Amino acid sequence: MFEGVKDVPWKRLGFGGTGSVPGLLREIAAAPSGGRAESPVRRLWHGLLPTFEPREVVGAAPCLVPYLVEAAGVARQPHRELVLNLMTDIALSAPHRDPFRDPRAGPEPDHAALARAAMVECAGALVLSLDDVAPKVVVAAARLLACLPEAAPSSVPALRARAEKGARRAGDTGAVACVLAVAWLAAAEHADWFAGLLAAGVAQPDVRAAAAAGRALAAPEAAPPSEAVIRLLADAEADPRRVVHRIPWHGDGMTPLGSALLRAERWHHALARELLGRPEQRETDHALLAARQTIGAWRASPAELLPMLADTVRDLIADAPARPRRRERGRRDSLVYAVRVISESGQAAAAQADLLAGMLTGDPAEPWPEVAAPAVEGLARLGDGRCVPWLVAALLDEYGHVKHLDVSDMIPAMVAHAPALTPALRTLLGPSSPSGGGGMQGVDCMDALVSWGEVAAPVVPAIAARVTGVRLSVALPLFGAVGPAAAEVLPRVLALLDDEESRHVAAWAAWRITGEPGQAGQAATLLTERLARLGPHAADDIAPLLEQLGPAAGIAVPVLREQLHDAECGGQADQVAPARALWAITGESDGLVAPLLNAITVRPLPAAGHRGPASGLRAVEALGMMGPAAEHAVPYLELIANGRARVTSWDVWADERYQHAARRALALIQE
Repeated sequence: MFEGVKDVPWKRLGFGGTGSVPGLLREIAAAPSGGRAESPVRRLWHGLLPTFEPREVVGAAPCLVPYLVEAAGVARQPHRELVLNLMTDIALSAPHRDPFRDPRAGPEPDHAALARAAMVECAGALVLSLDDVAPKVVVAAARLLACLPEAAPSSVPALRARAEKGARRAGDTGAVACVLAVAWLAAAEHADWFAGLLAAGVAQPDVRAAAAAGRALAAPEAAPPSEAVIRLLADAEADPRRVVHRIPWHGDGMTPLGSALLRAERWHHALARELLGRPEQRETDHALLAARQTIGAWRASPAELLPMLADTVRDLIADAPARPRRRERGRRDSLVYAVRVISESGQAAAAQADLLAGMLTGDPAEPWPEVAAPAVEGLARLGDGRCVPWLVAALLDEYGHVKHLDVSDMIPAMVAHAPALTPALRTLLGPSSPSGGGGMQGVDCMDALVSWGEVAAPVVPAIAARVTGVRLSVALPLFGAVGPAAAEVLPRVLALLDDEESRHVAAWAAWRITGEPGQAGQAATLLTERLARLGPHAADDIAPLLEQLGPAAGIAVPVLREQLHDAECGGQADQVAPARALWAITGESDGLVAPLLNAITVRPLPAAGHRGPASGLRAVEALGMMGPAAEHAVPYLELIANGRARVTSWDVWADERYQHAARRALALIQE
């Protein structure tokens, strides 16, 4: 068993777990049935997948796959499900990239793709697990096979056979998982099979619900065939005792059904409407989740679902006196969740602004009702002044309310109310701050104020009075954004030119404050030296500052070009910043459109960057700045601007920023 496993150089291939791979495999195979000891599979997992977000797999994975398949086939050993789940995690991972790899060694292999290819070669052995006596093992095998479309010719017939074998057995999770796997792998080719399973009396309800998901994936743009099918799905989604709630699955839905319907807009809308129309508390919770998922996935959803959500909020408030005390907690949770879904729904929430404002009851300087925080966030993102007293109280750190708010999203839209907020911001960021203005209250707040530009000038003295020495460097982006209005802190900024770690940003901030050509030259030199020393992974922070310098940063062009085309550049985010800087400095678009297109065609697009806008958003803006030279980007920008699906993951406000930027870019290109 496990022939040749000792001959593989596991450590050299990146395995970093505790224990040896041969020893862990022997532990797995020899474990007695029913054993409760900590599984050695978990130690294998940590050695193969060193990062959780993003999940990346090391080079040992492709070599380990055949041994994992062999271990999964050991009858009655108690770790079979975990072994199959480990292979699924590997199949869904990205390849691990070593930032310290020598560029002369060439591009790093795609370890995840190689591991998936090894699994496809072992598909014949993997399908044997579909006949396992343990339902959890069957589910794990079906879930793994659903990740391997290249193996579909051999796996789909076996999945269908196992599904049909248990179609009538109540509670057969394996049969349900096999139907879902067929839906994931080859829905269109098996539409008639799904229709047959959906017929009344042919299969148990959970199998029929999975078949309904298959019908949705078979024709995702079509309307559901009947209201009865939507009721079938809603019954399964709303009842946590149903089989689909016990099946772990990939995708963004809370259940496998939800993950499938996220690809079928009209089905998803219909399910959310059906659930929102059911008044029971148990189903209201699932209705709110379905509504949030639908709004987060499809751009047309808020206009249709927000009025229903508003009615749900009113109903939850109106029938509160009639609820037993033991159910009051659930009512409050549902009310808070419903208001949060509305506040996260983008500009469409403006139609429900009065409802959000109605949640702000009592004295904002006293402990808030739980529903107040999401209402304040929603109103602030809309720039609605009715939240000002509450936001002021939060910024003054009353009862720690600011900890429950995302100031980075709220402050930019409140620039029109800057005079009313400034005293509280000065207190929060100044020396008298109860919490010292640190953490989220400090850095996040200062980064958010960058968007205010010169309007944030009254806050600058308070920050300078609190922060001393090199710690002031964290405020340099804000000082630079304020510009000449931050002149009183210029001596403090110039003093940072002696600090090795912050002198490059200090020189840039000094130029922004003074506008002097000499300061621009010094900033360009220091920024270029820093970028050349740290390499492509620093471009995301440094190149935007060079971009603002424009032609004055001509010294940086060779370094920027080298890093733009570096084979080991750390990803599309690192290429966007150099491409933008090169355009701003040279005005030449040759070789710049392609890396920007790479950054806007991934899905989902990033919602935010590190202390600044998301790389994808900056790429969209850059294509617009290039005008007609970026005409090849028009179809991709059209999809971002006018497509039906959102381009971000569960962030409606970020998706709307992309929409706005793409429409502006299209106008500039087409002019």
